[in-house]
Amino acid sequence: MNAWTSTENKVQNLTLALEGPAAEILKDVNESSPTAYDEIWTLLARRFGQTDAPRDAMRRFDNRRQTDNESIPEYAQALRVLHREAWPTATSSQRDSDLKRRFEDGVLGPEMSQFLRLHARDDDFATTVLKARQFVDASELIKPKKSVKII
Repeated sequence: MNAWTSTENKVQNLTLALEGPAAEILKDVNESSPTAYDEIWTLLARRFGQTDAPRDAMRRFDNRRQTDNESIPEYAQALRVLHREAWPTATSSQRDSDLKRRFEDGVLGPEMSQFLRLHARDDDFATTVLKARQFVDASELIKPKKSVKII
């Protein structure tokens, strides 16, 4: 991105950017080594990364539910990201099945979840998300308007 193309250039700029505890890992790196750049990233991941990132992503995916202030598209995208982290080599059919199941189980209202189980039974994930958006739109149309009291 910053025209750092050579390994030496990458190592130099990365080491200059590190501060505090991140810079301490440089003590274990020979910066003139041809593998220095990869070693730095490995040490950074070991120091600051999660011990079992895919397994943690699996747990977060399985427990993920739509939050009160989260739209249907935002929730669907969050599930896609978590699934990609947890199962990067999943087939498209497995990914679609997992996403659809978690999406239906995690939407906010039980009415929507029931609606999707009935009306999106044979649909793929994208179509299920579309039907959820249509459900929200239709629900907002029939909400009673607040009456204004005139005095």
